[in-house]
Amino acid sequence: MPRPKFLVPALVALPVLASVYAFGAQGWHRLILQLHGAPVAASSAKISEHELEEIDSMSPQAQVERLLERAINHYQGAAEEISKRVDGWTGEFESTSKLDTMTNTAYFSSDLRVRAIALEIWLAQYGFHKTSEAADQLIASLPSSGDRKYFVLSNLGILGNRGVEPEKVFDTVMLYVNDPDPAVRSGAINALGLLGTENTIQPLLRIFQTDASFDLRERAACNLADSGMLSRELRKQAIPELKRMSEDPNLDARMKTWVGQALREIAQ
Repeated sequence: MPRPKFLVPALVALPVLASVYAFGAQGWHRLILQLHGAPVAASSAKISEHELEEIDSMSPQAQVERLLERAINHYQGAAEEISKRVDGWTGEFESTSKLDTMTNTAYFSSDLRVRAIALEIWLAQYGFHKTSEAADQLIASLPSSGDRKYFVLSNLGILGNRGVEPEKVFDTVMLYVNDPDPAVRSGAINALGLLGTENTIQPLLRIFQTDASFDLRERAACNLADSGMLSRELRKQAIPELKRMSEDPNLDARMKTWVGQALREIAQ
């Protein structure tokens, strides 16, 4: 009886399959990367022309999310595209849990440029244009803003950081650093951190040393050491005063811990 034809190719294929399996196993082994060491490129990390065409066809909401994701991952061209488009996005998209997570991730990036992208997106999301008029409107609204003072102060800090009336913003924020309401003082601390100019360092140090709320002292220390928009070089200006504080024999244990943490964070 003739041998069924399908058996021949199947038998011939066995050595080939074995060799593919061996190569595959060997290749898989090589793909198990250690989690430490220098970055290993997975792609060109560049926004392609094809992807830009796709982004152009998206809604503002989808454009923001796609480009922010690319910026967080340091794709070449992402920051430039956001800079070109962000004014046109103003008031054209809304907060979602996905976008909130992404902007928070960007704001806590180790790269100050990525943090700045988060600020630009927050301004556009809340409908604020980067103009002196926008800053003046926020300043005028502060006395009657009630529970929204934290929001208003924070967005003033963002505008100042993005180059809109930074001195006027600083002077306005400083009117609220001693407010009797801790929630308002918290907004002022956040605004100073977001503003991130050299003249914010001394007020943050003073709040860290003297505020009646230890929670707000800690927030001021965090803005000096890690969070907010101060550059690493500017943060270093706080080191002499932090060292002086660390040597104060009357400093309580909690403050001594925070001072040490801030010093280590800035100096490393």
